[in-house]
Amino acid sequence: MSVRDSLRRLSSEAVIYGVGQVSGRAVNLLLVPVLTRALLKQQYGVTELVAGYSASVLLLLVFGMDGALARFFYQQEDRAARVRMTSSSFAFRVVTGCAVALVLATAAQPLAHGMLGSDVYTKYLRLGAITLPFTLVTLWCNDLLRVTFQPWKFVALNVSQLTLVGGLTLTFVLGRGLGVAGVLYGKLVGDALAAVFGLVLCRHHLRPRFDASILRRMLGYGLPLVPVAFAYGVIGAMDRWALQRFATLDDVGTYALALKFFAVVTMGVSAFQLAFMPMAFARAQDPDAPRFYARVLGLYVAAATAGALACGLGAPLAIRLLATRDYADAARPALWLAFAAVAQGAYYVSALGINLSLRNGWLAVSTGGAALVAAIANLVLVPRLGAEGAAAATFAAYTSSAVLTYAIAQRLHPLPYRGARLAALFAMGVLLGLAVVRAAPAGAWGWGWRLATLVAFLALAWKSDVWKERGAIRHRPAAP
Repeated sequence: MSVRDSLRRLSSEAVIYGVGQVSGRAVNLLLVPVLTRALLKQQYGVTELVAGYSASVLLLLVFGMDGALARFFYQQEDRAARVRMTSSSFAFRVVTGCAVALVLATAAQPLAHGMLGSDVYTKYLRLGAITLPFTLVTLWCNDLLRVTFQPWKFVALNVSQLTLVGGLTLTFVLGRGLGVAGVLYGKLVGDALAAVFGLVLCRHHLRPRFDASILRRMLGYGLPLVPVAFAYGVIGAMDRWALQRFATLDDVGTYALALKFFAVVTMGVSAFQLAFMPMAFARAQDPDAPRFYARVLGLYVAAATAGALACGLGAPLAIRLLATRDYADAARPALWLAFAAVAQGAYYVSALGINLSLRNGWLAVSTGGAALVAAIANLVLVPRLGAEGAAAATFAAYTSSAVLTYAIAQRLHPLPYRGARLAALFAMGVLLGLAVVRAAPAGAWGWGWRLATLVAFLALAWKSDVWKERGAIRHRPAAP
C-alpha cells in the first residue's frame, strides 16, 4: 500500500473512530448545562475529583496490555493463537481489576480523608472503586475492536456506553435528587451495562482458555509501561490535588468545566490515535513506513493545533452557553488544556520509535520527567493563579512528555520527522491563542480578532506543507 493510500485509509478510519468518540462524548458535554445547574459548584468539583482519581487508577490497571495486544496480535501464527491471547489478557484484566477494586473499596475511608480531606466523601470513593472492573472490561472490548479493525462495532459500544451513562446520570440526579452520588451511580450502572454489551460484540474472541506463556510475553512488553501509566496518573491527578489543597472547591469546579475543552480536543486526538497505532504496527516492516509516519505526524500537528486554537478561542462563548456566570473564569484554563491535549497526542506518535525498538523502559524516563514537571509547576502556579495555574502546569507536563519522548525515540530508532518545524508551528498556535485571549476587546470586535487569528493560523499551517512530502520528511544529505 502506498503512503498516499495509507493516509487515505487512516483519514477514513479516524473519521469513523471520531464518530464513536464525538457521538458518545457529546452526551457528556450535554450533561454540563444540567449538572452545573443541578449541583453546587463545590459538588461539581467533587465529581471531578473522583473522576480524576479513578482515571489515574485505570491507567495503572491496564498494565500496558492494550499496547501489548496491538503489538503482538498479528504476530500470532493463527486465529486459535489470537483467541488464546485475547482470552488470557481478558482473564488477567478481570482478576486484577476486581482485586484492586476490592482493596480500594475496603480502604475508602482513609483514602477519602487523605485525598479529599474528609471522611464525608467515603461513599463517593467506594462507588468509584466498584465501577473500576466494569470500566476496565469496556476498555478491553474497545482495545480488541480497534486491533481487529472493527470500527463500527467500536462506535456502537462507545455510543451505547456514554448514552447509558448520560441517561442514567440524569435519572439519578434529576429524577431521584441524589446529587454527587447520582453522577457516580450513573457511571457505575452505565459502565456495567456497556461491559455486557461489549462482551457480546467480542464474544468470538473469547474462550475459556488461558496461555501463561502468551500472557508472560504480553506482560514483558506491557509492564515497562506501568511506570509510564503511573507518571500519567500523576499528571492527571496532580492538578486537582493541588487545587483542592491550595485553592478551593470552587476552583476545582471551574477547572472541571475547563477540562471539558480538553475532552473536546481529545475526541479528535483519540480518534487519530485509535486509527493510527494498529496501522503503524501492522506496516512497521514496510520500506515506506518511515515516510508514512513522518507525514502522519505533520498532518496531526497542523490539524490538532488548529482545532485546539479554535476550541480555546471559542471557549468564552461555549461557557456562556453551557454553564452559569459562576464558571466564566474557566475560559483561560480551557485554552491551556486544549493545547495540552494536542501535546498528549503528539507523545503517542513520538513514542513510536521506542515502541518499534522494543525498549519501552525508556518511556518511563520521559514520562517520569513530565510528572516531575507537573508536580513542580502545580506547586508553583496553583497557589498564585488557581485554576489557570493548574491548566498551565498540565500543559507544561504534557508538552515536556512529548519533547522528551521525541528526543529519546530519535536516538533509539530515528525517523525522518521535521521536529523543529512542527514544534515551531505548535508554539505559534499557543502564542497566538494566549495573545488574543488576553488582548482581544469585548464584544463583536473581540470575536472579529479571534476569527482573524484562526484564519491567519490556518493560512500559516497550509503554507507550511507539514503534511506533504517536502514539508514533513527530513531528507538526509547525500553522502559525498
